[in-house]
Amino acid sequence: MLKKVGFSFFSICVLFSITNCKTVQKPIVKAAEEIPYFTFTTLDNKRFTKENLDTTRTKLFYYFNSECEHCEKQGSWISKDIEIFNNLEVIFISFEEMDAIKGYQNKFNFVRDNITFLQDTRLTFSDKFGVGEFPSIILYTKNGKLIKKFEGETKVSDIAASIK
Repeated sequence: MLKKVGFSFFSICVLFSITNCKTVQKPIVKAAEEIPYFTFTTLDNKRFTKENLDTTRTKLFYYFNSECEHCEKQGSWISKDIEIFNNLEVIFISFEEMDAIKGYQNKFNFVRDNITFLQDTRLTFSDKFGVGEFPSIILYTKNGKLIKKFEGETKVSDIAASIK
């Protein structure tokens, strides 16, 4: 009887292990070590490239989707502590339609001189910058060198700790 219970317990453990192994692991995507060349579109339908970046400020690229609940939460956190980002050049990027991007901008009152919203019409941001999920935040120095990449919901205090 004890052998049967032990075998049943062992079988359940093996089954549990096998089913857990089938869980798909997200691949780790490496962020671009330097800001790559890009062309995106501003909210007023103008071309925006790497040359348009401010060379005197640290850059924060924020990749989002307005329908993503995690992006909603992240947007709320950033909006609440927006002063932390006053000395940065903040670039919000989405592949969505302009109305959705503008809606996100207005919802969190991200209308400031140091904030730019861009549309990624060719869906190139995630490949060029090396991100794999929403939201993603990538910090670069004023010279365009990678500081740190954050994927998923990230506390503003963690982002602030990486800003130099």
